[in-house]
Amino acid sequence: MKKLIRFLFAMISILILTSACGERGPVGPAGPQGPPGPEILPVAFEFNADLTLNTRFEHFQDIPGQIEVFQSDVLLAFVFEEYIEEEDLEVWRKLPVTEFSNRGTQIIDYDFTLLDLRIFLHASFPLGAGDGYRDLLIRAVHIPANFAAKTRGAGFANASTYEELKAMLGREIQLIKIP
Repeated sequence: MKKLIRFLFAMISILILTSACGERGPVGPAGPQGPPGPEILPVAFEFNADLTLNTRFEHFQDIPGQIEVFQSDVLLAFVFEEYIEEEDLEVWRKLPVTEFSNRGTQIIDYDFTLLDLRIFLHASFPLGAGDGYRDLLIRAVHIPANFAAKTRGAGFANASTYEELKAMLGREIQLIKIP
């Protein structure tokens, strides 16, 4: 009797396992769209920064009130490098920017919080009154996390120029004027 029960159990198990290995059925229709939420798009703002001995080689800039930054958002910073008049083209370089000289290495870099952005100069040698930069034009771009997720934006940090970033985003970036 025990052998018969084991045999039946084994046969039923084999039958169940082999019947579950068939081809997959067709994919069903897409579900209904969820309610549309407000789409927060990338925006940029510009400001001038002095990185001199008087400013301790750093500049703090408040994030404009129109921009609400969350922990999961991305903020990128670019420095204006040059204007090519023949092509009516602005050249923006993404921070950090590294400069090499016979004295050592200087890096213009940035960090940000939910409230402000800090641009700073770091060097491999002691900075003095003759070092630093005046009137750097900085463009900061705020990329909301929900927008980054929809555009598969994991590579935003790899955009080395402002134009590359716009191409990755697939749209123009609204520029907010700081009063």
